[in-house]
Amino acid sequence: MNMLPLKEQINIWINEEIKYLENGFLPEQNTNTFTKNESKIHTSLSVAKLALIIRLLVIDKIIINTKIAPMLSIAAATFTTLQRDIISVGSLETKYHAPDKATINNVRNMMFKWINILDRL
Repeated sequence: MNMLPLKEQINIWINEEIKYLENGFLPEQNTNTFTKNESKIHTSLSVAKLALIIRLLVIDKIIINTKIAPMLSIAAATFTTLQRDIISVGSLETKYHAPDKATINNVRNMMFKWINILDRL
């Protein structure tokens, strides 16, 4: 009663065999996706806002990586947004290099809000 249907068990076994043959080792156990996502930094930002904030950090030399693409790959793998648990590196890179006016205005308003928060600290 507690076991998966036979068809699903066979599919899991076949997938594990394929991964074993491709990688040369046993695949990691899928404990659950919640634990996997807990290793990420969750934000309420959109991808566009996140990209613009990263760009500001680079322009101000707070982030000093010399190569942008690998840094954006790390950011995409590290952060989530409210809409997405997995951020596309291409999407992040596009929005990093070409922020739109609405995003710039939204981030500007967020910065003013941060200034007010700093005044209260």
